[in-house]
Amino acid sequence: MLNADQLARVAALRRRLHDCPERSGHEVRTKSEIAAFLRENTSLQVCDMGAWLLARRVEGEDLPWWGLRADMDALPVEGMACDARHGADARHGCGHDGHSAALCGLALALEGRRVGRNLCLIFQGAEETGEGARAVCDGWDDLERLERVYALHNIPGFPRGAALVRRGCFACASCGLSVRVTGRPAHAAYPGDGANPIELLSRLALETPEMIDGILAGDDRLLMRTLIGLNAGGDNFGLSASAGTLNLTLRGHRQADIDALIERIKARAMAGCAAQGMACAFELRDVFPDTTNDDAVVAEALPRLRDAGLRVVELGEPMRWSEDFGWFLRRVPGMYFGIGAGEDAPGLHTAEYEFDDALIAPAVRAFEALL
Repeated sequence: MLNADQLARVAALRRRLHDCPERSGHEVRTKSEIAAFLRENTSLQVCDMGAWLLARRVEGEDLPWWGLRADMDALPVEGMACDARHGADARHGCGHDGHSAALCGLALALEGRRVGRNLCLIFQGAEETGEGARAVCDGWDDLERLERVYALHNIPGFPRGAALVRRGCFACASCGLSVRVTGRPAHAAYPGDGANPIELLSRLALETPEMIDGILAGDDRLLMRTLIGLNAGGDNFGLSASAGTLNLTLRGHRQADIDALIERIKARAMAGCAAQGMACAFELRDVFPDTTNDDAVVAEALPRLRDAGLRVVELGEPMRWSEDFGWFLRRVPGMYFGIGAGEDAPGLHTAEYEFDDALIAPAVRAFEALL
């Protein structure tokens, strides 16, 4: 547990991180601030891994290895009000500054104590794009040594400081799908001489709910599509459109459902293109797997969190948003959980949101309890 002086130092670190927000893949100063704090305040072995930071705590070579992860990137400020101190292009409106500070707080709280296992504290960038965790998992050979892995997220709308836990899927899988169709231009007076993709793309947009119903077959699990954009043609009223792009966000409890929906969309697009002599291409972006907890790890965690004096809320439904920690959970048994930020706290990714320093202590206590 953190004492008052330690808590003040961790809160000061959180504010320094908040004041140097960096976009996904550019977390240079953020990583430097975290590394400096750990080197000055703990005995951890701090290793710069390039795009991320690893801090190792070795109690014995024959002991098991467990991992704890914090994200550290900020959000781009497009569409978000931003005061002058936050820089020109990024803001910590999701609380990753608090996640990193809390993990540093755990390192501070464990100084001089034994927990019976070796620890890897992982400070990962590029969570917001879904690329950060995947890069760690694909490029770090020691990942396979981990027997457990944990991470948390602060979540508004729930009791302040409560531990939010769910068996199975905690957060949805999602991805962006772009469907690009290329036809042939024609004079607007003779549209039949060309191949216009607008009707095909419009039908795809309107028919995806029917495809979803076919995949779910009456099951009440979530599978949805959000229409992001349909861009085709231009403002020349004498020219029939010859190219267009439909952008969709696909989201669901199961990655398999999203994969099935992608295949149905592709099949319908290719059939439509073949019938009209057009070509199509597809691109996936911002790919996040489902973040699905190991049931045995959750069962083990619940009494530990309660014994630590934390209020525990077991969630009935997965979060609709996505989280790239799912890449870790595909490789290592573990658990992703939440810390309630307060029922009246502003929403994540809004201009008003800032991590509440009062959440540092319960976040550290939760991590300690799990260890």
